[in-house]
Amino acid sequence: MKITKPLTGILVTVLTVAALVACSGGSSGGVYNQTFNVSGQWAGTISDGAGVARAASMTLSDSGGVSGTVSVTGHTCISGGNLTGTAVQAPANTTGDNPLTADQENSNEGTVSLTITSGQATGGVSAVTISDGGAGYTSVPVVSFSEPPSGGTRAKGNALIGGPGRVSSITVSNAGAGYTSVIVVTIGAPSISGGVQATATATVEGGEIKGFVITNPGSGYNIVPSVTITDEGGGTGGVGTAVLSETDSGQVTGVVITNPGSGYVLAPSVFFSGGGGSGAIAAAEIDTATVSDSVTFTLAGSSSSLNGTYSGVWKSNTDTCSVETSGTVTLSRL
Repeated sequence: MKITKPLTGILVTVLTVAALVACSGGSSGGVYNQTFNVSGQWAGTISDGAGVARAASMTLSDSGGVSGTVSVTGHTCISGGNLTGTAVQAPANTTGDNPLTADQENSNEGTVSLTITSGQATGGVSAVTISDGGAGYTSVPVVSFSEPPSGGTRAKGNALIGGPGRVSSITVSNAGAGYTSVIVVTIGAPSISGGVQATATATVEGGEIKGFVITNPGSGYNIVPSVTITDEGGGTGGVGTAVLSETDSGQVTGVVITNPGSGYVLAPSVFFSGGGGSGAIAAAEIDTATVSDSVTFTLAGSSSSLNGTYSGVWKSNTDTCSVETSGTVTLSRL
C-alpha cells in the first residue's frame, strides 16, 4: 500500500510566504532607520527683489535643532548672518509594512524652517560730534538730520555756536563737603540780550565736588557769570568759578538733541543751514538697540536637495528691504 505524507507543513510555509509578500507590498519606499538630516555644506541660489538668482552658501548643523550661517553674494538686501531653526522629517507610509522592519521605515525627506536676523543697530540719535566748526556764524544755524527708513521718525536738534561770552569750563575753587547726588549747579544769566544761559552739572566723590561738566556753554556772556551750587542733602562750602572762551567765535560748537527720533539703522547725515556762516561738519551716533527685523527661509526636500522660499523685513541696506523682501531658494548639499 502507498502511504501519502501530510501536506500541512508545506501549506503553512506557502501561506506564510504569501502573507509576507502581501504585507511588504504596502510600503511606499521608506528605508529602515533612514534619517532626514541637513548637517553639512550647502550651495545654491537665493533670488533678490528683482528675481535675479544670487549665489548663496549655507553651513548647517542639525542636532536637536538647526543652526548655522548663510552667505549671499550680490543680494540687494541680505549679505549673510547666523541661522537658527528646525528640521522635521516627513513620515513614510507604513500601512502594511513588512513586520520584520518593526514599522520603522523612515523617509529621507522633510521640511526646514530657518530664520536669519540682521543684528544691526537701530533707534534714535544718541549724540552728535562736531568734526569741523566752520566759520562766520553770527547766529545759530538750523540743524537737520536725514530721514530714517520707512516707519521711523526724524531726529531733531538745536545747534550751538561759540563766540564772546561762551562758558568753556568751571574750575573747582573749593570742593566743599557733605554733597550728595542731588546737587544742582546754576550758572548766572548772560548779560547780552538774546544770549542763552549756560548749564552744567557737578561731579561728586566722597561728598566733595571734584569737577564740573558743561552741558550747554550758552552765549552772550561778556562778564564772567556766577556759579551757584545747592544740595538738598546738606552739602556746603563748594565754590566754582566760570571761565569764558572766545577762541571759537563764529563756529558751531555742538548740537543739543531735542528729539532722538526712531527707526535709524545707519547713522543719519547732519546738515547745517543759515546763521551767516559755512563749513560746519558733524557726525551723528545712534543707540545700540537690536532690530527685530528677520527673514525666514521655508524649505522642503531631502538630505541632499532643498527648495523653497524666503520672506521678511530687512532694514540694514535699503528702504525697499525694510518694507518687505522675498524670493526663492534652491540648495544642494556638497
